[in-house]
Amino acid sequence: MKVHDRLRSFLILEELGHGGMGGVYIGYDFNTHQLVAVKTLFQEFSNDEAYIKRFQREASVYRGLNHPNIVHYVDSGIESTTHYIALEFVAGKPLDAILKDAGPLPHKKALEVFECLVSAIQHAHEKSVIHRDLKPQNVVISHDGIVKLLDFGVAQADDDILKTVTGSILGTFFYSSPEQNQGKKIDARSDLYSLGLVFYEILTGKRALVGNDLLQVTMAQMKSNFTPPSAVNPAVPKAYDVLCLKLMEKNPDKRFQSAAELLAEIRKLKVNPSEGAGDEAFDSEETAKLWTQAKEAFKAKDFDASLKLAEEVARKMGSSPDVHCLLGKLYAAKEVTQKALEHFKKSISLSTGDSQYVLYYGISLFEMKMFDAARLEFKKILDKDPMNPYASRYMHLIRQALGEPAPPPRKPAAPGGAAPAAATPGRRPGLGGPPGGRKAN
Repeated sequence: MKVHDRLRSFLILEELGHGGMGGVYIGYDFNTHQLVAVKTLFQEFSNDEAYIKRFQREASVYRGLNHPNIVHYVDSGIESTTHYIALEFVAGKPLDAILKDAGPLPHKKALEVFECLVSAIQHAHEKSVIHRDLKPQNVVISHDGIVKLLDFGVAQADDDILKTVTGSILGTFFYSSPEQNQGKKIDARSDLYSLGLVFYEILTGKRALVGNDLLQVTMAQMKSNFTPPSAVNPAVPKAYDVLCLKLMEKNPDKRFQSAAELLAEIRKLKVNPSEGAGDEAFDSEETAKLWTQAKEAFKAKDFDASLKLAEEVARKMGSSPDVHCLLGKLYAAKEVTQKALEHFKKSISLSTGDSQYVLYYGISLFEMKMFDAARLEFKKILDKDPMNPYASRYMHLIRQALGEPAPPPRKPAAPGGAAPAAATPGRRPGLGGPPGGRKAN
């Protein structure tokens, strides 16, 4: 492609860069009268089935995502022999450049940016998409402060394992999980590890891992002796250390197990930065150990053992919404309805109405076939967050259970949520690199 070439409805204005598979350009869309980012596949790969399939997969991934913190899809296809993907153009600055120029973000701003990224990844995971290449270079903050996640070029759907055309490891090894760097099969928790490394860098301005090549980085990952962020930047609250280090556990089973769980923890920290992130919120190491045992017993469906342990923790830490939420689940599992309801309500009151605890309460009401009561709880969530996928799903299940007709379809929102940030031709945006490269507690 050349400047001033025409590609369908797009006029190519400027080349931003190119990589191993193709180029990235700023284009003008005559249909919408807005700027777009246009990715193209090099002509030498235009008849190569492997390259074409990977490029089409990237377009398919973008097409299936719709989140305000993910660059939205505009168009894709082939014009003459040029394969292209057109995406939202983001006028802003890449996160890595921001950190390089200004150093670590203030901890409140860091948590806000991180929350946006986790929310974006939660949406991708709900669509069975693993990003696989999370790093500061693939995050842009627009000139009006909107956080955007870019570059799903090596993303995979978890039911369709992709390999690169060369058979090499996908992603950037500095930010990849240990299992990804070792070429093992990965799941959504791999992205959570990468998010931990990104969060560490936002808080400290430095990479968590040292090393110049894949082997050195992988060895550092296996040692897993990270310096806490607060030891690098004393302004970082201690609770952020706990969250960050939990994300960077080399064993996936010791990390947060879902983006939804991580998002709930972030929202606790926003309310009170001195609490949250798990066992450090408890009054002693002994209590934290009992709590861990209670959660493990619950996971193993040993409800009697879990209940005994959780009740002991509650006697020591009766003000913890997590403890009461677990007790609610346990009593619900043992069909002690009244006690289950009491503990769920207690968890909600202690958390000042956190939607996550309302969700757990609603799910248990649904499982106890208390459909009308469950509907009220899910409605509370949807009133605050109309796009909440869990509440929407259970509202649908309630209608099915009661034999009610489906509601009329809502008018779809504009792709990507908010309108793209305004851009000034000639100003080089942060666009990332070119192509290539129900757990409660």
